[in-house]
Amino acid sequence: MRFSLLIAFALFSGTLLPHCMRVTNGIEVDVAYRPEATPAALRTDTDYRVRLERALIAVGRVELIECDNFVRDLWNLVRPARARAHEFSSPTSLGIPLVIDLMESAGTPLFAGTLRPPPGRYCGIRVVGMPADDDAEGLTEENLDMMEHSVLIAGQVEDTTTGQETPLVARIWEVLECEMPFGRPLVFDNPVLESITIQIDHPKWFDGLDFALQGSDAVRQQITENVRSSLQAVLPEAEAGF
Repeated sequence: MRFSLLIAFALFSGTLLPHCMRVTNGIEVDVAYRPEATPAALRTDTDYRVRLERALIAVGRVELIECDNFVRDLWNLVRPARARAHEFSSPTSLGIPLVIDLMESAGTPLFAGTLRPPPGRYCGIRVVGMPADDDAEGLTEENLDMMEHSVLIAGQVEDTTTGQETPLVARIWEVLECEMPFGRPLVFDNPVLESITIQIDHPKWFDGLDFALQGSDAVRQQITENVRSSLQAVLPEAEAGF
């Protein structure tokens, strides 16, 4: 009797296993970054004109967040983030270091990689900005200083009321974590090809800044917060409306 039960269990498991493997392996989520096109000069909401010469961001990891963990994981935003020498990939995360030169952006997507998560419900995505590794994609001789920065900005700021111009240099060393909710949960229970676009609206990096009144530390801190809020995760249905 016991032997018969073991055989029945083995046969039952054998029928489920191929299905589970087929479902898990058949789920693919393409992730891409899409920076806004960089204008020659941009006007801020505080009426300054910014002319960028350099604008770069280094991404170390991007990962899906399960719905059950989304609220709990928001705690990461108020905890000090820690960078590791190299981020490793998993079915729900891409640990491929990437340097994005926003000055070269024409508003076209930059493919980051493909996630292959197990079945489940996913309510958001986390992007971690951090200084680049020496093998990061997009790292060149011209931007080797991104091995020391998560965000680097250089340019000129013009006060439109006086015409006075001052240099703008913002160097951000901190690890930046940004968690973005989806407009709808991604529910994976069968093989599917999905895509997520992470928009980078870097003209918003200068919102709320009064360069004439704020010191360099205050400017850098405000830009750090603006970088986090400038990222938005867009799913295909919503993206079609742009």
